[in-house]
Amino acid sequence: MKRLYLIILAAFLAVLSACGPSGEVVVDKNLPAGNIVFERMVGDTVYVHQELRGSKKAWFYWAFRVTGAQGKKLTFVFTKSFAICERGPVVSLDKGKSYDYLAEEGATKFQFTYAFPKDAKEVWFYECHPYTPEMWYSFINAPHKGQYETGVLCKSPKGRDVPFFRIMPKKSAPKLSVVVSCRHHCSEAPAGYVVEGITAAFLEDSELGQWLRDNIELHVVPFVDMDGAVEGDQGKWRLPHDHNRDYTEFRYPETAALASLMAEIQPDIYLDCHNPKLYKYNDNYIYTPYRENPNPKEFVFSSLLEKYQEGGLNYRTSDNLPFGTSWNSSSNYQDGLNATQWVYANIQDIKVARTIEFPFAYSNGALVYPGKLRQFGHGIARTLKAFAQGEE
Repeated sequence: MKRLYLIILAAFLAVLSACGPSGEVVVDKNLPAGNIVFERMVGDTVYVHQELRGSKKAWFYWAFRVTGAQGKKLTFVFTKSFAICERGPVVSLDKGKSYDYLAEEGATKFQFTYAFPKDAKEVWFYECHPYTPEMWYSFINAPHKGQYETGVLCKSPKGRDVPFFRIMPKKSAPKLSVVVSCRHHCSEAPAGYVVEGITAAFLEDSELGQWLRDNIELHVVPFVDMDGAVEGDQGKWRLPHDHNRDYTEFRYPETAALASLMAEIQPDIYLDCHNPKLYKYNDNYIYTPYRENPNPKEFVFSSLLEKYQEGGLNYRTSDNLPFGTSWNSSSNYQDGLNATQWVYANIQDIKVARTIEFPFAYSNGALVYPGKLRQFGHGIARTLKAFAQGEE
């Protein structure tokens, strides 16, 4: 009888352990760039919604942690607006060391289901592959070839250092001056892998890397909205306007500092990396929204990028968005100029100034992963070389 009692007690304790310290599933935002509101849990269904944090329109970024759900199969329902990519969220079982897309079938715009492994005490879920400042610092502080400068562009509104990277030819004047920026909309995290890929090409121990270091001047601002990237804000449609509509008023120190940098160096090329909407026109391929009267060099750059692209994300020049098509119209910029518009208005000899949109989940049928985005960035660097050499 005593033996039976001990067996029953052990089984009870095992079940209690599987449900967390208090026997309850906990959903919170205690992870990098966390963003979620837990509403309630009914049976095996968890109701949540994303925090807008000052955005005037619904947007879709979120990130949350679940503890105490070992061995359970739970469905997560977003109650305010759609927020889930076509491939479902990305999931980490090792506190952010690695991520993969949700394996369960049946994810929709509003909900997904996940079967928690029996030993998964803590699971992280993100709307998209995250790219945090810690990831950038880990990359840039690793050993690299060439002499380069890392520093601070400015202080964010909350006093954080806004990182800056620069590499300059040492032996001769540059054939090309390039500025690359990212995270004007702080929740558009996957584009950060592209920026890392561009930068890595300049720092690699290869013939390409050496040529780039010897011939092209590169300036990189990987987090224009630094506070939002750290804290997990939406960024898009931020009141009174977001960072990429701030090139009229310059309310944010990062936009003022970036504009000042470009005014000083007068770049030949400016690339601003973004991610698009969910479930809307042109969400599923890489594209550039052209300005109203694009410089002919824009089309040359597009053709070269299609030729030299890497990563299998199937970029096509025919996917670029002419002005006056879909959202790319003057009505979309009523809150103020964006970065590329400011560049065209203020940099006299600019050859290429463009936003590049990188989809969250699929690009012309190819599944988007961080490694593929980095490779695409490497292809952009090869494109810069071809452009600098006058290839048409």
